[in-house]
Amino acid sequence: MTTTPPTPGPRSRWRRAALAITLSFALLLGLAGVGGLLVYRHLASNITSDNSAAADLGRPTPSATASASATQTGQALLPPMNILVMGSDTRQGQHGIGGSSSIAGARSDVTMIIHVSADRKRALVYSIPRDTLVTIPPCKKADGTMSAPWTTKFNAAFSLGGPACTIKTFKALTGVAVDHFIVIDFSGFENMINALGGVSICLSQAIHDPVENHQGSGLELSAGTHLLMGTQALEFVRVRHNVSDGSDTARIPRQHAFLGAMVKKIHDTSLLTNPLQLYRVLDATTKSITADPGLANLGALKDLAESLTGLKPGAVSFIPTPWYPAGDGANVLISASKAQPIYDAMNNDTPYPPPSVTPIGPVLKTPPDQITVRVFNATGTPGKAKAVASQLEALGFKVSGVATAPTASSTTVVHYSPSYDESGRTLTASVVGATSVADSALGSTLELYVGTDYTGVQRVTIAGAPTPTLVVRTAANSSCVV
Repeated sequence: MTTTPPTPGPRSRWRRAALAITLSFALLLGLAGVGGLLVYRHLASNITSDNSAAADLGRPTPSATASASATQTGQALLPPMNILVMGSDTRQGQHGIGGSSSIAGARSDVTMIIHVSADRKRALVYSIPRDTLVTIPPCKKADGTMSAPWTTKFNAAFSLGGPACTIKTFKALTGVAVDHFIVIDFSGFENMINALGGVSICLSQAIHDPVENHQGSGLELSAGTHLLMGTQALEFVRVRHNVSDGSDTARIPRQHAFLGAMVKKIHDTSLLTNPLQLYRVLDATTKSITADPGLANLGALKDLAESLTGLKPGAVSFIPTPWYPAGDGANVLISASKAQPIYDAMNNDTPYPPPSVTPIGPVLKTPPDQITVRVFNATGTPGKAKAVASQLEALGFKVSGVATAPTASSTTVVHYSPSYDESGRTLTASVVGATSVADSALGSTLELYVGTDYTGVQRVTIAGAPTPTLVVRTAANSSCVV
């Protein structure tokens, strides 16, 4: 069923939703330094709990693949975690979605998933553009009735059924499990930025975005580095007109740059050792948060924060959505083939992009997308072949099927036809620790027998391969943006 989306609010409304991920990281990184019973109780009372999405949270089965780095070091693993962060542009109530009556008129103009690895050494942040054309599944509305399937913009899901509907839509679109959610409005955002002492951003071009006919942010910045305080920070993440091509998708890299700069500042400065400054930041942040009960209690958030103390800015990656125009002049569609490896990485808890290595010996010539492989499970662990197949597909390999090996094996072996020795070399180099065997009975399809020594896959360098077009930015990146 395709209908016309609801008319969005005035463009002059400040879209503070872009800072949802920043506030989440500020809260998590800051909470590790919280002390004092009265302060703790006050911050805990600021957070609003929402159980409306209870049926849509969690994983049907444990994550298929544990973090290889943690496994190799013998570190005890926590479960990997996916947190869906939604920014509400509502102006109703202190916390944005304080009750069902306040859902109407609110949109999650920016929705991001934070994937935190099992070893707590990596975080991946993936954005869904608000103008992504999707089919919203049936959702429970504020009046208790169920909606019909609706093809419209992604951000309309929040208007229709709040966080639960956004989570349903996200899961239907990506297939990625959601463990927790946070909804943030930004009534206290300016105070938070000011408490941090501002955030520095480098611009490769000047921004001149006057307010005209209820459009424009009013932002005026020259090229170069600027320390953005509260109001200017909001204008920067909101600015769209008179910058780049004026689209929402072009705005996402600027938002990622700001978020990364803020995470880096929190990590690099003395925030955690300055009790007064830390309190001001956390007080402003917690007042703006609604979360599921699993994260709405400060104890759970503090435990998560303390598990992230080893997370470095360079290991926090911001991933843009691979998209293409929907053809209607207004919306976009997600490229399923390009996005699937990202979704697989989150579901399997593997790095994205996978680490690239240059093997010792002759250069590799055949790229993974020209190689077909059948995966056999020789470990005795149910589901292992399917999990490995997903990892190979994330590297670009074509998997023709999975099966159980006739006998168990302690070693991981690639079987290939001598006529396809270059393909065999690429697959062997891509599977960590694998050996290979030539088998003249095989044709163009290679076979991978996964043994109990299997530890994971890695991206390899192919001679003459083009540079990937998907730009991944980390919080350690301080390069200029426009």
